[in-house]
Amino acid sequence: MKKIWMFFLLAMVILFTAAGCDRASETLAGLKQDFQQDVALNETADENDTPNKLEVPDPDDITIEETYEPVQTIGEPVQEITVSLYFADADRQRLVKTEKRIPKVEGMARATVETLLEGPEQSSGLVAAVPGGTQLLDINVKPEEKRCIVDFSQELRNQLASEGNSEQLAVYSIANTLCQFDTIEEVEFRIEGQTVTTLAGGEDLSGAVTANAEIVW
Repeated sequence: MKKIWMFFLLAMVILFTAAGCDRASETLAGLKQDFQQDVALNETADENDTPNKLEVPDPDDITIEETYEPVQTIGEPVQEITVSLYFADADRQRLVKTEKRIPKVEGMARATVETLLEGPEQSSGLVAAVPGGTQLLDINVKPEEKRCIVDFSQELRNQLASEGNSEQLAVYSIANTLCQFDTIEEVEFRIEGQTVTTLAGGEDLSGAVTANAEIVW
């Protein structure tokens, strides 16, 4: 609008100066009519123009999508300890001492026996002296007496081979493995929570047994 008014006044000055008053008046009347038409058109356009409005969505229509990426954390490395395990030789005549590294935990006696029950490495050429399927049900270490009470499932007795010295190998595979710890000097056997005097009639288990180095190669 300011530009139009400036143009209008400038035109009036020029016309009054260059032409006569009569002619300038006619020209001025025409310009005035054109100006009024421009103003009317601008007002109509302003009324019809829709101002830009910021549309705010309904909060109920807003959906927040969350993504979750698991974060990997690096903890302290697991400490390991080397333990001795006793398995039978291929001919089942003697025990052979082997070593294996296992995680260091609070109950090392339990962890060691459970590792013994897993059997030897296939490439070692050794065989398990304890019957397959035997499970460790309970273990109780009494440091003040340096005694360990171990409770096994029925497989230790029921699945034990009757020939040769299988019973001796099984008993001392367990006893020698446990007696490597400073807190254990003797082992007492139980089956399903019950005290046993023997497994197959050859070894006396009425009392606790100690490690037997003579049966080890």
